[in-house]
Amino acid sequence: MWPFKRKPILDADTAQWHVDNFAWLVATFGGNAAFAEAALVLPKPGFFPANGQEGHARALHILERVKHYCGMDDRPVELVPDHNPAADRSTTFSVAMPVHGKHAQGTFSVKGNSVQISYVPTLLTHPERLIATFAHELAHYLLATAPTSPPCEDDEHEFLTDLTAAYLGFGVFMANTVFEFEAIQDGPMQGWRYGRSGYLPEQDLIFATALFIAVKKLDPSPAYQCLKAHLAQQLKRALLYLTSDRKFIDQIEASIPADTTAPVASSPD
Repeated sequence: MWPFKRKPILDADTAQWHVDNFAWLVATFGGNAAFAEAALVLPKPGFFPANGQEGHARALHILERVKHYCGMDDRPVELVPDHNPAADRSTTFSVAMPVHGKHAQGTFSVKGNSVQISYVPTLLTHPERLIATFAHELAHYLLATAPTSPPCEDDEHEFLTDLTAAYLGFGVFMANTVFEFEAIQDGPMQGWRYGRSGYLPEQDLIFATALFIAVKKLDPSPAYQCLKAHLAQQLKRALLYLTSDRKFIDQIEASIPADTTAPVASSPD
Protein backbone atom coordinates (compact mmCIF):
# COMPACT_ATOMS: atom_id res chain seq x y z
CA MET A 1 0.00 0.00 0.00
CA TRP A 2 1.46 3.36 -1.04
CA PRO A 3 1.87 5.23 2.28
CA PHE A 4 1.34 8.76 1.03
CA LYS A 5 -1.86 10.51 0.04
CA ARG A 6 -2.14 13.56 -2.17
CA LYS A 7 -3.07 16.69 -0.28
CA PRO A 8 -6.55 18.13 -0.95
CA ILE A 9 -6.47 21.05 -3.37
CA LEU A 10 -7.55 23.39 -0.52
CA ASP A 11 -6.63 23.52 3.14
CA ALA A 12 -9.36 22.55 5.62
CA ASP A 13 -10.24 26.12 6.66
CA THR A 14 -10.57 27.36 3.08
CA ALA A 15 -12.65 24.33 2.09
CA GLN A 16 -14.93 24.97 5.08
CA TRP A 17 -15.34 28.61 3.97
CA HIS A 18 -16.54 27.40 0.57
CA VAL A 19 -18.93 24.87 2.06
CA ASP A 20 -20.40 27.29 4.62
CA ASN A 21 -21.04 29.93 1.96
CA PHE A 22 -22.24 27.42 -0.66
CA ALA A 23 -24.70 26.01 1.88
CA TRP A 24 -25.90 29.56 2.59
CA LEU A 25 -26.40 30.18 -1.15
CA VAL A 26 -28.44 26.98 -1.49
CA ALA A 27 -30.55 27.79 1.57
CA THR A 28 -31.08 31.39 0.46
CA PHE A 29 -31.60 31.07 -3.29
CA GLY A 30 -32.18 27.36 -3.95
CA GLY A 31 -35.91 27.25 -3.26
CA ASN A 32 -38.69 26.59 -5.77
CA ALA A 33 -36.38 24.07 -7.51
CA ALA A 34 -33.93 26.83 -8.53
CA PHE A 35 -30.83 24.92 -7.49
CA ALA A 36 -32.13 21.61 -8.83
CA GLU A 37 -32.78 23.20 -12.23
CA ALA A 38 -29.39 24.92 -12.46
CA ALA A 39 -27.25 23.47 -15.26
CA LEU A 40 -23.51 23.05 -15.36
CA VAL A 41 -22.86 25.59 -18.11
CA LEU A 42 -20.03 24.59 -20.43
CA PRO A 43 -18.02 26.08 -23.32
CA LYS A 44 -19.33 23.61 -25.87
CA PRO A 45 -21.86 23.67 -28.72
CA GLY A 46 -25.45 24.20 -27.72
CA PHE A 47 -24.94 26.41 -24.69
CA PHE A 48 -24.27 29.70 -26.48
CA PRO A 49 -25.48 29.34 -30.08
CA ALA A 50 -24.32 32.09 -32.41
CA ASN A 51 -26.97 34.30 -33.95
CA GLY A 52 -24.85 36.23 -36.45
CA GLN A 53 -24.82 39.44 -34.43
CA GLU A 54 -21.68 41.45 -33.80
CA GLY A 55 -20.51 44.17 -31.45
CA HIS A 56 -22.83 45.32 -28.68
CA ALA A 57 -25.73 43.32 -30.10
CA ARG A 58 -23.67 40.16 -29.66
CA ALA A 59 -22.84 41.13 -26.07
CA LEU A 60 -26.56 41.63 -25.38
CA HIS A 61 -27.32 38.20 -26.82
CA ILE A 62 -24.66 36.54 -24.65
CA LEU A 63 -25.89 38.37 -21.56
CA GLU A 64 -29.43 37.12 -22.15
CA ARG A 65 -28.15 33.54 -22.38
CA VAL A 66 -26.16 33.95 -19.15
CA LYS A 67 -29.25 35.42 -17.45
CA HIS A 68 -31.26 32.42 -18.63
CA TYR A 69 -28.85 29.91 -17.10
CA CYS A 70 -28.80 31.96 -13.90
CA GLY A 71 -32.60 31.77 -13.69
CA MET A 72 -32.76 35.57 -13.99
CA ASP A 73 -34.70 35.98 -17.26
CA ASP A 74 -37.23 38.28 -15.61
CA ARG A 75 -34.68 40.64 -14.09
CA PRO A 76 -34.10 43.73 -16.25
CA VAL A 77 -30.48 44.73 -16.85
CA GLU A 78 -29.08 47.69 -18.80
CA LEU A 79 -25.86 46.60 -20.52
CA VAL A 80 -23.33 49.37 -21.12
CA PRO A 81 -20.00 49.09 -23.01
CA ASP A 82 -17.02 50.51 -21.13
CA HIS A 83 -14.80 52.34 -23.62
CA ASN A 84 -12.26 53.50 -21.04
CA PRO A 85 -8.82 53.50 -22.73
CA ALA A 86 -7.36 51.83 -19.62
CA ALA A 87 -9.22 48.70 -20.65
CA ASP A 88 -7.37 48.37 -23.95
CA ARG A 89 -5.23 45.23 -23.84
CA SER A 90 -3.95 45.56 -27.41
CA THR A 91 -0.41 46.68 -26.44
CA THR A 92 2.34 44.20 -27.28
CA PHE A 93 4.58 42.99 -24.45
CA SER A 94 7.70 40.84 -24.59
CA VAL A 95 7.50 37.27 -23.38
CA ALA A 96 9.33 38.32 -20.22
CA MET A 97 6.85 41.06 -19.37
CA PRO A 98 3.40 39.64 -18.65
CA VAL A 99 1.11 42.44 -17.53
CA HIS A 100 -1.84 42.11 -15.20
CA GLY A 101 -4.45 44.60 -16.32
CA LYS A 102 -6.03 46.44 -13.40
CA HIS A 103 -9.07 47.86 -15.16
CA ALA A 104 -12.29 46.05 -14.25
CA GLN A 105 -13.60 43.86 -17.07
CA GLY A 106 -17.14 44.41 -15.84
CA THR A 107 -19.08 46.27 -13.16
CA PHE A 108 -22.46 46.03 -11.45
CA SER A 109 -24.33 49.06 -10.20
CA VAL A 110 -27.83 50.16 -9.21
CA LYS A 111 -29.01 53.60 -10.28
CA GLY A 112 -32.46 54.35 -8.96
CA ASN A 113 -34.66 51.48 -10.13
CA SER A 114 -32.24 50.50 -12.90
CA VAL A 115 -29.62 47.76 -12.68
CA GLN A 116 -26.61 48.39 -14.89
CA ILE A 117 -23.81 46.04 -15.94
CA SER A 118 -20.81 47.31 -17.88
CA TYR A 119 -18.31 45.30 -19.90
CA VAL A 120 -15.11 45.95 -21.80
CA PRO A 121 -15.86 45.56 -25.56
CA THR A 122 -12.49 43.86 -26.23
CA LEU A 123 -13.91 40.89 -24.32
CA LEU A 124 -16.01 40.12 -27.40
CA THR A 125 -12.87 38.53 -28.86
CA HIS A 126 -12.64 36.36 -25.72
CA PRO A 127 -16.17 34.98 -25.35
CA GLU A 128 -15.35 32.63 -22.44
CA ARG A 129 -14.00 35.55 -20.45
CA LEU A 130 -17.02 37.69 -21.38
CA ILE A 131 -19.37 34.94 -20.19
CA ALA A 132 -17.43 34.59 -16.93
CA THR A 133 -17.59 38.37 -16.47
CA PHE A 134 -21.36 38.43 -16.98
CA ALA A 135 -21.78 35.50 -14.58
CA HIS A 136 -19.80 37.38 -11.93
CA GLU A 137 -21.81 40.59 -12.37
CA LEU A 138 -25.13 38.73 -12.31
CA ALA A 139 -23.93 37.02 -9.13
CA HIS A 140 -23.57 40.53 -7.68
CA TYR A 141 -27.19 41.16 -8.72
CA LEU A 142 -28.40 37.99 -7.03
CA LEU A 143 -26.47 38.68 -3.82
CA ALA A 144 -27.93 42.20 -3.67
CA THR A 145 -31.37 40.60 -3.16
CA ALA A 146 -30.34 38.29 -0.29
CA PRO A 147 -32.66 38.58 2.72
CA THR A 148 -29.94 37.43 5.14
CA SER A 149 -26.23 38.07 5.50
CA PRO A 150 -23.74 35.44 4.27
CA PRO A 151 -21.34 33.76 6.70
CA CYS A 152 -18.28 35.37 5.08
CA GLU A 153 -16.70 38.64 6.21
CA ASP A 154 -17.54 41.92 4.49
CA ASP A 155 -14.10 42.14 2.89
CA GLU A 156 -14.63 38.70 1.32
CA HIS A 157 -17.64 39.78 -0.72
CA GLU A 158 -15.89 39.62 -4.10
CA PHE A 159 -14.70 36.10 -3.31
CA LEU A 160 -18.29 35.22 -2.42
CA THR A 161 -19.40 36.70 -5.76
CA ASP A 162 -17.07 34.37 -7.66
CA LEU A 163 -18.35 31.46 -5.57
CA THR A 164 -21.92 32.51 -6.40
CA ALA A 165 -21.11 32.38 -10.12
CA ALA A 166 -19.97 28.77 -9.59
CA TYR A 167 -23.16 28.09 -7.59
CA LEU A 168 -25.10 29.38 -10.61
CA GLY A 169 -23.35 26.80 -12.82
CA PHE A 170 -20.47 28.82 -14.29
CA GLY A 171 -17.57 27.27 -12.40
CA VAL A 172 -15.91 25.86 -15.53
CA PHE A 173 -15.95 29.26 -17.25
CA MET A 174 -14.69 30.98 -14.12
CA ALA A 175 -11.81 28.53 -13.58
CA ASN A 176 -10.75 28.44 -17.24
CA THR A 177 -10.43 32.22 -17.46
CA VAL A 178 -8.51 32.97 -14.26
CA PHE A 179 -5.23 32.88 -16.22
CA GLU A 180 -4.96 33.30 -19.98
CA PHE A 181 -1.84 33.50 -22.10
CA GLU A 182 -1.92 34.19 -25.83
CA ALA A 183 0.67 34.70 -28.52
CA ILE A 184 0.50 38.13 -30.17
CA GLN A 185 2.22 39.78 -33.12
CA ASP A 186 2.37 43.44 -34.09
CA GLY A 187 4.50 43.89 -37.19
CA PRO A 188 8.04 42.73 -36.37
CA MET A 189 7.25 42.53 -32.64
CA GLN A 190 6.19 39.19 -31.19
CA GLY A 191 5.44 38.15 -27.65
CA TRP A 192 2.84 36.98 -25.20
CA ARG A 193 -0.08 38.66 -23.52
CA TYR A 194 -1.22 37.63 -20.07
CA GLY A 195 -4.71 38.08 -18.66
CA ARG A 196 -5.96 37.62 -15.09
CA SER A 197 -9.68 37.48 -14.30
CA GLY A 198 -11.79 37.13 -11.20
CA TYR A 199 -10.92 37.10 -7.51
CA LEU A 200 -10.81 33.46 -6.39
CA PRO A 201 -7.75 31.40 -7.40
CA GLU A 202 -8.11 28.53 -9.85
CA GLN A 203 -8.09 25.81 -7.21
CA ASP A 204 -10.86 27.55 -5.24
CA LEU A 205 -13.07 27.76 -8.32
CA ILE A 206 -12.39 24.11 -9.10
CA PHE A 207 -13.37 23.15 -5.55
CA ALA A 208 -16.58 25.20 -5.89
CA THR A 209 -17.31 23.47 -9.21
CA ALA A 210 -16.73 20.10 -7.53
CA LEU A 211 -19.27 21.04 -4.86
CA PHE A 212 -21.82 21.89 -7.56
CA ILE A 213 -21.23 18.60 -9.38
CA ALA A 214 -21.15 16.43 -6.26
CA VAL A 215 -24.25 17.88 -4.59
CA LYS A 216 -26.25 17.68 -7.82
CA LYS A 217 -24.87 14.19 -8.55
CA LEU A 218 -23.82 15.15 -12.08
CA ASP A 219 -21.56 13.23 -14.45
CA PRO A 220 -18.25 15.16 -14.29
CA SER A 221 -17.00 13.89 -17.68
CA PRO A 222 -18.27 16.90 -19.69
CA ALA A 223 -16.51 19.24 -17.26
CA TYR A 224 -13.24 17.30 -17.58
CA GLN A 225 -13.47 17.64 -21.37
CA CYS A 226 -14.02 21.42 -21.23
CA LEU A 227 -11.46 22.36 -18.57
CA LYS A 228 -7.80 23.06 -19.16
CA ALA A 229 -5.83 19.85 -18.58
CA HIS A 230 -4.36 20.80 -15.20
CA LEU A 231 -7.75 22.02 -13.99
CA ALA A 232 -9.43 18.77 -15.04
CA GLN A 233 -6.91 16.91 -12.90
CA GLN A 234 -7.65 19.22 -9.97
CA LEU A 235 -11.39 18.61 -10.40
CA LYS A 236 -10.85 14.85 -10.27
CA ARG A 237 -8.87 15.26 -7.05
CA ALA A 238 -11.52 17.52 -5.52
CA LEU A 239 -14.36 15.13 -6.38
CA LEU A 240 -12.43 12.17 -5.00
CA TYR A 241 -11.88 14.11 -1.78
CA LEU A 242 -15.56 15.08 -1.49
CA THR A 243 -16.82 11.56 -2.12
CA SER A 244 -14.30 9.88 0.20
CA ASP A 245 -15.42 12.07 3.11
CA ARG A 246 -19.02 13.20 2.68
CA LYS A 247 -19.17 15.69 5.54
CA PHE A 248 -19.10 18.70 3.20
CA ILE A 249 -21.70 17.25 0.84
CA ASP A 250 -23.92 16.31 3.79
CA GLN A 251 -23.70 19.86 5.13
CA ILE A 252 -24.84 21.36 1.83
CA GLU A 253 -27.56 18.77 1.27
CA ALA A 254 -28.94 19.59 4.72
CA SER A 255 -29.36 23.23 3.60
CA ILE A 256 -31.42 22.43 0.48
CA PRO A 257 -34.95 23.82 0.91
CA ALA A 258 -37.70 21.23 1.23
CA ASP A 259 -39.48 22.47 -1.91
CA THR A 260 -36.46 21.71 -4.10
CA THR A 261 -36.96 18.76 -6.43
CA ALA A 262 -34.43 16.12 -7.43
CA PRO A 263 -31.23 17.29 -9.20
CA VAL A 264 -31.17 17.32 -12.99
CA ALA A 265 -28.35 16.61 -15.41
CA SER A 266 -26.28 19.23 -17.17
CA SER A 267 -27.72 20.37 -20.51
CA PRO A 268 -27.78 23.48 -22.70
CA ASP A 269 -31.44 24.18 -21.86
